Amino acid sequence: MRRLFSALLWSVSLAAQPPQPVFHSEANEILVDVVVRDKKGRTVHGLRAGEITVLEDGATQRVTSFREVRSAGPAPAQPGGVEAAPDAPPAGETVNTIRVDRQVRLVSIVFDRLGPDGRRLSRQAALDLVRRDLGANVYYGVFAIDRDFRVLQPYTNDQNRLRNAIERGTSGERSNFEADSIAEDRMLLSTQGASGAAATASAASQSGSGPVAIDGAAMSSEQAGRIAGEMAEFASMITRDELGRTSVFSLWAVIKELRRLPGRKSVLYFSEGLVLPNGAVQQFRSMISDANRSNVTVYAIDARGLRAGGDSGLNRSMLETAAQRSAWARNTQTEDAAGQRAESRTFDLAMDSIRANQQVALAELAESTGGSLMANTNDFRPFLNKLSEEFNTYYEITYRPPNSEYDGRFREIQVKVNRPGIYVQARNGYFALPPLDGQTVYPYEVPLLKALGRTPLPRDLDFRAGVLRFRQQNGVQQALLVFDLPLKNVAFVRDEAARKYRTHISTLTLIKDAQGRVMDKLSRDVPLNEPLDKLEGFQQGRLIVTRPARLRPGRYTVESVIADLEGQRVSARKTAVVILPAAPGPAISEMSLLRRMDKLPDVPDPFDPMILPSGRVVPTLSDTIPAGAGSLLSVFFVLYPTGTAAPQLILDLLQDGKLLARSRPELGAPDPHGAIPYVANTPVESLKPGQYEFRATLLEGGKGARRSLFVTIE
Repeated sequence: MRRLFSALLWSVSLAAQPPQPVFHSEANEILVDVVVRDKKGRTVHGLRAGEITVLEDGATQRVTSFREVRSAGPAPAQPGGVEAAPDAPPAGETVNTIRVDRQVRLVSIVFDRLGPDGRRLSRQAALDLVRRDLGANVYYGVFAIDRDFRVLQPYTNDQNRLRNAIERGTSGERSNFEADSIAEDRMLLSTQGASGAAATASAASQSGSGPVAIDGAAMSSEQAGRIAGEMAEFASMITRDELGRTSVFSLWAVIKELRRLPGRKSVLYFSEGLVLPNGAVQQFRSMISDANRSNVTVYAIDARGLRAGGDSGLNRSMLETAAQRSAWARNTQTEDAAGQRAESRTFDLAMDSIRANQQVALAELAESTGGSLMANTNDFRPFLNKLSEEFNTYYEITYRPPNSEYDGRFREIQVKVNRPGIYVQARNGYFALPPLDGQTVYPYEVPLLKALGRTPLPRDLDFRAGVLRFRQQNGVQQALLVFDLPLKNVAFVRDEAARKYRTHISTLTLIKDAQGRVMDKLSRDVPLNEPLDKLEGFQQGRLIVTRPARLRPGRYTVESVIADLEGQRVSARKTAVVILPAAPGPAISEMSLLRRMDKLPDVPDPFDPMILPSGRVVPTLSDTIPAGAGSLLSVFFVLYPTGTAAPQLILDLLQDGKLLARSRPELGAPDPHGAIPYVANTPVESLKPGQYEFRATLLEGGKGARRSLFVTIE
């Protein structure tokens, strides 16, 4: 509710500002695929435009085109119920009907983390479908999701290749994410909250284990149970988040590429349940909207087959546990930090419980895009027959909504047929988001894009955004897009009764070329609701967001904006960046102050220049460091020797052109890519406040390169 209230206030704040540019579309046509069946599930043919009504947000829309797409040959007779209309319309009336074998149909088969039974059922179903439905102009692609996303077979109508790809996608062992997640959830539910800790303590007592000794200090069974519960909770949150995000973004990758292609597009998604943590809900909904705007229909198959139980038990248990945790945290939060940690995680646990039923998430994905879910059966043949019909017989409806503003709101679509006993299957709506040169636009980015169009640009907050340049190879510049916000001026709302604070920050940074085309984008939406005792430390920090980029030589503009939703403030700036062709010889990347070192990600980005063997460098665009005892100047840069001679590095510290210190450190061997990442740490506690120059010179075989970073000690 607080986030919604903040969003409403943000809208009011924008409205109160001087007039802003509004995103409009000159040809905002919406295409809707519709499958129509009678009450017995049989396909209905021969509908006419006058029998169809399309509503957007409850308002009737004027249909600009309507046609039936169907397979070659006459439609089969339908005994009883609603009869199929004849191919020839009555005199004076025309029906726009095309043959499906005259346009391309694309079907994407996606296998997502299947167990042994799921692989067996999915393999047979996919092979049956390909054998049955591989007609004219039908192309299948095969993909797999595990720890990463794999293309097993690009789109083809070669049945042998498809069979081989399906066999590969449904063989071998998967990463046991799902089993880990279920085990962690069960452990979490058995050890959470007051009752869980007591149950664990009781079980330990009955087993005779008694207190646990750690370094000679006795720990009660209740304390041990509580610690185990926190471990299980953290592991469960991380696993569920990784599962959900990997699935959502992998599916989204398929949808984004299909958007570029014409024709009817369907995704057949084999899964054992879609894990959807609260943190991935917005991306999930944006993915559905993207599918609807791209004319992509998702059909989901729960590959667990026929099961005795469902997912609702975990859903209820998680919600009950959240309630227990909340009560326990309220009773203990003034006594120890454990209560505060528990309370801060209760909201996420409660929200995750709402979507713990993984079959419901599958159904939402399918039905929202105009598809359907098959679940709780081991016999996929009836569903596949129905699927084949829907691939081959459907209606295409196009309309142009009178409201052409891209305001970021969700617009609901309803399709009604003026016949009794009719069931209509169609996508449910879309977000009104502006196109951005192939980039995905999230709803929270719309007001930020509008703020970038204001004149003059708002300047309510201090922040920095820019591009750090690294190696250039084959005419492509390796770069890092950086957004850096000091948090000391951001609004934090204190809730003394709950002993928590909240803040909400949205950021957006674009790189545009000389023609104004968006080459890359970096954005984050960061709502926080954390314990009050963490506020002071958080205010002293910085929000730093980075993204690797690859740019060709040329002139670019970096456009960036920050919105402080709790403080109702917005700030934007635009800066020019010029990428020059690389000169021959040794080179040094741009320098930056080192903010901190993070642990390496599980799957490092091969294009990220901040990856070191010991961790990942987090840079800051700030150019100031504090004076006083222990003050350290930490600078990160990368050396690029040519390998023609032994390289030498000279580090200088200067003030007003006067050399204060010089060192000649030894260099390690280049990495496999020929680069030498370097972190220079220089104590500066004895220096007086003022501006200084840190300079690095790389010498190699009579050639050299030099970079400087100007910093202020204050």
